[in-house]
Amino acid sequence: MPQEPDDSQRFDDKVWLDLFEPLSYGGDTTVADRAAKLLDYLLIEIESGSKGAIHAATCIENALRLIFPFTSLGRACMILFQVSLGKDFPAQSDTLDTLTEAMKRTKAALERGPVRRVKHRRKQSPRK
Repeated sequence: MPQEPDDSQRFDDKVWLDLFEPLSYGGDTTVADRAAKLLDYLLIEIESGSKGAIHAATCIENALRLIFPFTSLGRACMILFQVSLGKDFPAQSDTLDTLTEAMKRTKAALERGPVRRVKHRRKQSPRK
């Protein structure tokens, strides 16, 4: 559900440059060209009337869903999900309880620090 924009979410030139300037570092303009075509398409949809505006909004909502895994929150959610898949993780009927337990376990693991696992090597027979 979209939030009301505040002053930090204004779409001035700096925001757009921060997003798109890294696309030029490799010298390949393909991604920037695709982004320009997408933005042009969305603008045409919005200008075409309410049906087009609804379609453009749907496209933007889909983009947000697809961008989520690349965000820091998306990565954190994936870690919590992976923690909840552990063998000793208790089954929870409430999603919030599952999330709370996963956060507790993740926090405890972070406080313990990294754990080095020793890999045992199988003895290999001598090569002939």
